[in-house]
Amino acid sequence: MIERQEIIEEMMLRKVIRKIIENTKSEIKQEELLEEKYLRQLVRKVILLEKATEPEEAPHEKTGINVLRKTLKKIIPQIQDAYMSLTTDKAQRDSYMAHLINGMDNLLAPIEANAQAPGPAGDVSEDVDIEIGDGDEDNKFIDIGDLGLPGEEPDVEEPEVDDAEVAITKGLEDSEHDETGRNVALGTFKQIQNTIADDFGELAGDEDRELYHDYLKTNILLYRDRFEDSLSTNLPAPTTPEYEAQKKDTAGIDDQPDDLIEIDF
Repeated sequence: MIERQEIIEEMMLRKVIRKIIENTKSEIKQEELLEEKYLRQLVRKVILLEKATEPEEAPHEKTGINVLRKTLKKIIPQIQDAYMSLTTDKAQRDSYMAHLINGMDNLLAPIEANAQAPGPAGDVSEDVDIEIGDGDEDNKFIDIGDLGLPGEEPDVEEPEVDDAEVAITKGLEDSEHDETGRNVALGTFKQIQNTIADDFGELAGDEDRELYHDYLKTNILLYRDRFEDSLSTNLPAPTTPEYEAQKKDTAGIDDQPDDLIEIDF
């Protein structure tokens, strides 16, 4: 009888001990979770503090590059999103990049030409005399368009021309490119063309404009390589002489190309 009572007491004692151990483990685990949460919050605050106190990026010695950095910060994220969406076929990405860079060339070329054109000679503020006298009544007629009168041929409206589409396709008419890539490039170009034109328009010096134009294309191609690496494929042309020279100089080197303008986005 005594042995049975001892066994019961032993079982109860073990049950109590297990419960105490389980409660202790639970408390320890809860403390560990709280400590981990606290450490995460602390590390996050430290990271934010360091980021807030980081010195501003040193400006480049050329204004054209500084303006281009501002442009890239705004347009590279948009280009990345569109480029990374073209995953069915590499030809889509090739077409996208070819049309996008072609559009940039065609966008900047007339701006450069206008900037280099000489101003009007002489004084353009001369008075212009306009004589209004009794003449043919037809000269006083103000045409307000087709009224649908008998004998009048209705005006045929010319189809609207999409300037953005002209920009990305002009010069590539005889080339075979994937239509999906072209269409996506058109969408991207419409989003970024005003940013490029506005920023480029700030530059008045020939050297700065040339740097901006060349390095714009070169950096887009360098970022293209980064995007392509993440897709685990290889991507050839389009290219620029600066891009090929830089790529050749840095072959086998892990560091990023010197011509790449680093931006945070």
